[in-house]
Amino acid sequence: MKYFLIILAALAVAGCAATSKPVKGKRGIHINCSGLSSSWSQCYDMATNSCESKQYRVIAKSGDAAEDPGEYPLGLNPAGYTSRSMIIICKKPAKP
Repeated sequence: MKYFLIILAALAVAGCAATSKPVKGKRGIHINCSGLSSSWSQCYDMATNSCESKQYRVIAKSGDAAEDPGEYPLGLNPAGYTSRSMIIICKKPAKP
């Protein structure tokens, strides 16, 4: 009975493991630019620098609903931490 429970637990853990490959061989890059002094423009700059071709497509974007407001004192949100992240896929470089 003890061995049965150990095998059952091992199968349950193995069943939760991710074994799938990326669709069509493409991998996304997660860009995280959260913080008080960050902005969406910094996110886009990080995405551009992450791709060899400097071109990318945004797959998913999450964060605060409002765009970075400029009316905050010193450009910082006094309400606290601001969360921004996006997932991109780099485009292939153009062939000469």
